[in-house]
Parts: sequence; C-alpha cells; structure tokens
Amino acid sequence: MVLPISCGGVGCYIQPIGYNQNSFLDDFIPLMFGTFPSEFVFAVAGSVPLLGNIGLDILVLIFMLILSALFSGSETAITALDNLKLRALIKEQGDPNRMYTMVLEKRARFITTLLVGNNLVNNFSAILTSNLFAIWLGNAGIGVATGVVTFLVLIFGEITPKSFAINNILPIFKATVRPIYLLSIVLSPVIVLLESITQGIIRMFSPGGVQQGLSVQDLRLMIEILGGRGQLDWQKHQLLNKALMMDYLIAREVVKPRIEMRTISHQATLPEVIDFCLETGYSRIPVQGESKDEIVGIVHLKRALQLAHAHAEEQDSISVTEAMSPPVYVPETKRVGDLLKEMLQQRLHLAIVVDEYGGTVGLVTLEDILEELVGEIYDESDFPSRTQRPRVSSFGSNRTTEQSRKPIKRKGYQPPSP
Repeated sequence: MVLPISCGGVGCYIQPIGYNQNSFLDDFIPLMFGTFPSEFVFAVAGSVPLLGNIGLDILVLIFMLILSALFSGSETAITALDNLKLRALIKEQGDPNRMYTMVLEKRARFITTLLVGNNLVNNFSAILTSNLFAIWLGNAGIGVATGVVTFLVLIFGEITPKSFAINNILPIFKATVRPIYLLSIVLSPVIVLLESITQGIIRMFSPGGVQQGLSVQDLRLMIEILGGRGQLDWQKHQLLNKALMMDYLIAREVVKPRIEMRTISHQATLPEVIDFCLETGYSRIPVQGESKDEIVGIVHLKRALQLAHAHAEEQDSISVTEAMSPPVYVPETKRVGDLLKEMLQQRLHLAIVVDEYGGTVGLVTLEDILEELVGEIYDESDFPSRTQRPRVSSFGSNRTTEQSRKPIKRKGYQPPSP
C-alpha cells in the first residue's frame, strides 16, 4: 500500500487517500524529530499500517532491530581489533580473500558503512514504531513511541550487541567482515561522499594529518595489561619495559666514568699490555696520552698477542701504539638506542664518551648497554678483582648507601635544597 506524503511549511504528513487538504491539516500531526540524529517520527491520528499490515510492520521492526544489533556488534569488533592484532591474525590464519587486508587499508570505510547502515535501520525502526503507536493510541502515541523506540534501540541495538561483541571480537569479526564489504560496495556513492566530507573536516582541524600506528605509550600500556593478566612472566615484563626505555637513556647514564676507567700509557710495550689485560681481565684497553682526556687509541689483547708471537725476540721493544686501533668518540648526550644500533652496525665493542668540550667523560661498552636490558653479565674471564661491592648496603639506623652511576632523580630521590 502506497501512502501519499504531503509537505507544507510546518512539516510533512502521511496523507491517506480520501482526505482533502483542509481536513488533513486539522486531523494530522506534523513531522516530529525523534531521539536519534536525522530520525523522523511520523504520527498520524487514525493512520493505517505503514506496510499495509500491522503484523508485517511488527515483523519488519523486529528485523530492523536485529540488523541494528548486527551493525553495532560489528562496529565494536572492527574497532576493538586494532592493526597489531589484525596483522597477527593474518600471519597466523592467512587471508585468502584479502578481507582482513582491506580492513587494514580501509578501516574508515568499513566503519562508515556500519554507521550509515545502523542509522538507516534505526531511523526506519523509529518510523515504524511511531506509526504503530499512532494507530493504537492516536495522537498520544507519539510520546509513547519515542520512549519505546529509544528503549528498544538502546537495549537490543546498542548495549546488548556491543557488550557481547567486546567479549567475542574474533568470531564476530570473521562472520561479518565479508557482508560489510559487500554492503560498502552497494552504498559506495554515499560512503565516498561522506568520507570526502569527513576527511576535509579532519584536514581543516588537523593540518598535519592523523597519526597512525602505535606510540611508545601504547606499547607500554599493552605490556602492563599483559603483565597484569599474567600473560607475561616477570623477566619478559622487565625486559620489554627496559627495551622501551632505551630511547630515553643517553650515553652519560650508562657510561663507566673516567675515574673507574683502566687505561694504559702510550709508552707501554707489548708485554706490559698483555700483563695489564691478564691483571684486569679486560680484552680491550684504552690507550692514553698525557692524561685520560687524551685517549689516542684502543688496544685489543688478541692483536697484542699476535704481534708478540710474530716478533717474539723483539716484543719488548714494540710499543702499544703499533697494536692499537683508532678510538671511536660519542657525545655524552647520544641516545643509547642509537648508540647500540651504531655499535652493532660498525661492530664496535667499546667507545669513548666525551662532553661538549671534548673532555673524556668515560667509556661505554656493548656489554654495558646490554646489561641495561638483562642485568649484570658475568663470564669465565671475570676475576674476583673485578667484582663490585654490593650496590645497596645498610649501616647505622635507617641509613643506606647505594652504588649507582644514574642521576639521583632517576632513583626517585630529590636532592636537598641549598
């Protein structure tokens, strides 16, 4: 059954056949706005079923609520399944139809499709409900219909499906992603228009564009959540947290200070170098000039032994300068993450850290950086003479001493005010 719609200056009306214009304006109630965006509620005194049969209207209303639930649940599933989880899903289970990949590439289009579909079915549900209550209650049915349709859509079209979807993300995503894609093709003209408008608005208020990907804060939050759920053991939790902190550390915070540096004079001979390495347990020794501010090279025990073996009879007269290699200098403000990458690329094990004036701050080794991640590393060459005193020791009443090269503020203490 087709119902003519008449529109005037005060709104639009469903006008049953047989009514003249004058009686129509007196007997029918104008178009009213409901509780949803762009939602029109038609209420007509003495109107007929919108689809020609009350039972059919009710069945279609139930179907609209089911569609609303599907749209809402699918929206929650697609939103909750972030790019990281989606890539893991593709890697583990494959993506033969490229549906998952399309969600990665065009997630906004899928969400726009769901929002358009959900608004259409919710609007039509409001029209059906208002018309039914107008039949049953007359003009008084308008207010009742508004409350009823709000309740139905909230319970069956929003809260229930979204609560269910948040606990069943993957099953709902897999079941609905293909139908949503097909619907996006059907609604493509509308969706393309809406996307163009929204992208223009976004560019207007965000000239730099929308930032993509996970931030360090997002990763730290995920690690804390997984650790809290018991899905990460303590060691992995600590390792991941320390790895993320590498970008915040600078060379000055992991350096072995110059006062603890073991260096050898540039006038030393090969036997002296070998004896010094055996005494300290170090395989690489900085070679200094007149002072520690003048590091002229790095001597490796292996190179010293090779020269000593090749020139066994005259090794006492061979200077350390013939066995050393040029030192590598790094600024004390260099980030540890960048320093680690550079040392791995250049196959460096030791670098000299200098301040802004070129003075020696200390040295940093690859082992020092790795120990920031995994803790102290000891091997068979670590002699008792290299064993450090306990980092924290107590003495007296409520007094402790802590050995640390990190700034006081990083340890959670505040220096006393002068």
